[in-house]
Amino acid sequence: MAKPITGIKRQTVSYEEQVEKDIHEVREAVADNKEAILKGIQLLKALNEGGTLDSAYAFTNAKHEALKNVVNEISKDQYTPLLENLPEVVFLLGDLNVKGLREVTNRLNNGIEEMERTPDDKKTNVLDLAKALKDPEINRSLTLLLQFLRGMGK
Repeated sequence: MAKPITGIKRQTVSYEEQVEKDIHEVREAVADNKEAILKGIQLLKALNEGGTLDSAYAFTNAKHEALKNVVNEISKDQYTPLLENLPEVVFLLGDLNVKGLREVTNRLNNGIEEMERTPDDKKTNVLDLAKALKDPEINRSLTLLLQFLRGMGK
């Protein structure tokens, strides 16, 4: 029969060997993630140049005080309606057709730019309105406006 094991010799790694192993592991990770590390350094540089990194660092060190100030400020009565309507606004944003809204706002901005280029003293008469209906852009805008009003009235 075999003899029972009485002495267990544990393998010990010296501190220097462990440091060398860790350095090798870090070198491999740096080599595998070189692009991500360089982008991270560029991001940190941009945040530092803009002063955002200092603000984030200061906020992190004083987070309890900063959060306390935010909670105290938002607890004021003047913000109560905002906080009560916030969930509805979030749901409204979920219901919006953002792509369609973007197209409408782009067209609205174009219309405002055109309006600003028109002199204030320019007059329009009935004959000008009749001529304007022949302009395809004006006709298309009026058609869209009428369709919008029709849809809104349903």
